[in-house]
Amino acid sequence: WELIILASERFELSKFTIKLKLIGINSILFVVSFMTMILLATYFFTSDSTVKAEYTELRIVDTVGSKVKSDLDSIVEKIDLLLFTIEQNFNSENQKQIFLELFFNKDPHFLMVGKFSKENERMKFVSSIINKRAMEELKITENEMDLIILQNEKHFLSTFTGKSILHNISLGLKHPAFAIIFPNSKNQNEIIIGILHIDKIKDSFQKANKDEPTSIFLVNDQGGVIAHPDSKLVLDEANLYDVPVVKEMLTKEFKNKKIRYKDRESNDYFIGTYKKIGFAGSGVISIVPEKEIFKGVYLIQRTNFIIMLISICFAFIVIYNFSRTISDPILRLVSATKEIEKGNFQVDIKPSTRDEVGLLTDSFVEMGKGLEERDKVKNILGSMIDPTVVKEALIDLSALKRGKEIEVTAFFSDVAGFSTISEQLNSIDLAALLNEYLSAMTIILKNFEGVLDKYIGDAMVGIFNAPVIVENHPMKASRASLEMMTKLTALREYWTNHNLYTKEARLMDIRIGLNTGLAKVGFMGTDALASYTMMGDTVNLAARLEAAAKDYGVNILISQTTKLQIQEEMFTREIDRVRVKGKNEPVILYELVAKKSNVEKHIREATEIYEEAFKLYLNRNWEGAAKKFHESAKVKNKIDLAAELISDRCFYYLQNPPEENWDGVFTRKNK
Repeated sequence: WELIILASERFELSKFTIKLKLIGINSILFVVSFMTMILLATYFFTSDSTVKAEYTELRIVDTVGSKVKSDLDSIVEKIDLLLFTIEQNFNSENQKQIFLELFFNKDPHFLMVGKFSKENERMKFVSSIINKRAMEELKITENEMDLIILQNEKHFLSTFTGKSILHNISLGLKHPAFAIIFPNSKNQNEIIIGILHIDKIKDSFQKANKDEPTSIFLVNDQGGVIAHPDSKLVLDEANLYDVPVVKEMLTKEFKNKKIRYKDRESNDYFIGTYKKIGFAGSGVISIVPEKEIFKGVYLIQRTNFIIMLISICFAFIVIYNFSRTISDPILRLVSATKEIEKGNFQVDIKPSTRDEVGLLTDSFVEMGKGLEERDKVKNILGSMIDPTVVKEALIDLSALKRGKEIEVTAFFSDVAGFSTISEQLNSIDLAALLNEYLSAMTIILKNFEGVLDKYIGDAMVGIFNAPVIVENHPMKASRASLEMMTKLTALREYWTNHNLYTKEARLMDIRIGLNTGLAKVGFMGTDALASYTMMGDTVNLAARLEAAAKDYGVNILISQTTKLQIQEEMFTREIDRVRVKGKNEPVILYELVAKKSNVEKHIREATEIYEEAFKLYLNRNWEGAAKKFHESAKVKNKIDLAAELISDRCFYYLQNPPEENWDGVFTRKNK
């Protein structure tokens, strides 16, 4: 109060008491803060919900599209197999009927398969196979089936030009069914028509429950409905060409895209997504009402308004009743603040109440003590990067400064062709691209207990097993590397779908080098500025493995020491044996391909052939090795720079054989 009396002598006190000011100001701040929070929350929730919904819809149509494409390809194969088999010479008509019965029992959705030729711009019947049991169950006669084919003849005739067709024939059959028409690969003058019940493919388009807002359906190249959750649209042979997302798919070249559009009848906005499945010009469409996406956002918004009103009323009551107990503690806190500003962190002030102000006063005292610790920590944080290192430094900084030699797995990664990417982007986009990429990769590194050593432009250096011991660190480093490749694929897909950056940036690829061995770890630098890092041959080799990955065209290149500790779980390929620059001891290089459980059959087969070729190479069988390397690349069905590189080396040795004591090790001239 003495401070207040002294203040009153210097200036005239306002007629507005602190009680009124607190009530007025806090009420205004409360309303503004809550309104801002609600508006921001609504905006970010809306944006987040939109992104998630769009991503989900893209994933859904991609999954359903792949499934439907597989189903249609399977149908074509079965029709070809059926026709091929039925045209063989059976021992008896009874044996032929038994085969047909077995086929239709296994695939009861096939109603009819027939071959037709063309004569005078009309279709001419050649042969057909009827699923009599299915047609009897559906009460469809052969004459009705013939009539359906005749009614749709104008659609089917275009198949003689070489293209395949999907067509809805439900209206004529009075049952949900579709026809698949494609040229006869064995006779260019014939087409094949298969008529199937929609049950063959409809499972992919059924809603999990009736309240599911998303509708997924299949349309042909004219916008005609082939499969839809609403069976009435299928039975009526509806055409949805005028629906914006359908028109977008049929008129644009994009294979997979999402659009937002307004429905002309309901005036509601929808999120539409499509995927062309690559068969007969058809595509899978997904439509979800935008209001369904934001239903949760609107609920949160209403709840926040209610909470705001309740909170304002409660705050008004609290401030009104306790404002007089605030001014004195505040004045004491102001005095203590002045002491802290002078550098006296040990403030002599005690709580006078046991309420929030008392807690604030007690926390203020503890804050003063904490500020002393802050000065100590500040110098540490200035020279640290990774939080794990900071934590260990707070426990025993001197130990980290002394350093030690320990087995680590050194991790190096770099973006391929980053110079080209950086030249094409402005500084803002380049920073955004780097931040997005490095943030994602660093999170993965941390999730697998790796420690970030440093960033070097687009490159990352990481340590596994220091300063904190990490069990099975080679395996965790390998898992992290594979996870980074998976994440990069997701980033590229996101950048492509949202048309971000440049084409080269959207195709960004990375190289990773891993090596396990002894290294010196600790703070390196001066007393004023130092960083926690690793040094030694193990680290140098990891860096050179990352650089060598470019020559062999692989993403992850590891040493033998790392390979031996991960081979139970990981699938690897022995690439080469080399002497790196500056070392005499040979190094066996391995490509880390994937987890054994995730390796595709053709990749496994190509790897086995490659390693057979490499054995022939080591045994000086240059011609045999070159052939095997070529066979490996062919089975892999993609460019294999490693196979090309060593194959070229074989042809060189054919002309210039190495010395008799050649040990199969190639000496690299560059790092």
